[in-house]
Amino acid sequence: MGLDPRLPVSRLAWSPACPISCLPEHLSHPRSCLPARCVIITISGMDKYAEVWERFKRERCLEFGGHTDPEWQDGHALSASLVVPVEAPILQRSLAPLRDALRPFPFVSLHPDHFMHVTLLFLGFLVSKPKAENEISRERLEELAAEAREVLRSFPAFTVKLANLNVFSGAAFVEVPDGGRLGELREAICERCGLECPSGPLHLTLAYLQAPDGTPAPEAFVSTVERYREWTVGAFQVERVELTLLDLNSSRYPELETLAEIPLGG
Repeated sequence: MGLDPRLPVSRLAWSPACPISCLPEHLSHPRSCLPARCVIITISGMDKYAEVWERFKRERCLEFGGHTDPEWQDGHALSASLVVPVEAPILQRSLAPLRDALRPFPFVSLHPDHFMHVTLLFLGFLVSKPKAENEISRERLEELAAEAREVLRSFPAFTVKLANLNVFSGAAFVEVPDGGRLGELREAICERCGLECPSGPLHLTLAYLQAPDGTPAPEAFVSTVERYREWTVGAFQVERVELTLLDLNSSRYPELETLAEIPLGG
């Protein structure tokens, strides 16, 4: 379906301030670029990526993306997610030109190899006694891990292709153009765990864009992204899903703590 042209580009993805089921993780958080915190939009087929890009070109609005933003953290120390790890070194040759093209822009914060992953679900901020909708207990995480393990028994390992540079207002990412199988996996986990499935397109975040909210995107940045809108990155094998914790108060890109490794077909 088409998108409401009144909606800013960042709302095509998600906001870290949204409820648990609404977002992957800390990629975009609207303040001056948009009037509301979150909207669920269903975009079908390959057009979801094209529409994100066309809207960004129209809006040309940057914001401070990423998990280091104090407003998004809202006093929390740990965030929990289900992710698919990506072995960046095997994609190094094709990722390098994208990283080199983005590196000159001062608002770009490139992800190191150890931080490369596809987020399936942002589960919430870990606390001992959840009070808000975006908070979750360790006991609930253990329950979700057990439920996800049952789901993934029926999914054999599969290959996912990565291609094409794209951007939200708070992140640069690589598309998952044939993400149907990965999307089915995410939907199955959500159905089993009673979570609302995110509508944002699956992607591999390459960098956070960290400019003051409402900063116009430079023409040179838009042109750079457009130059790599058709770019084959490669493929990786999805063999497991990891339940991870991200320490929000350590380094900019800390190692994710793995609470559970959930193999496919296991």
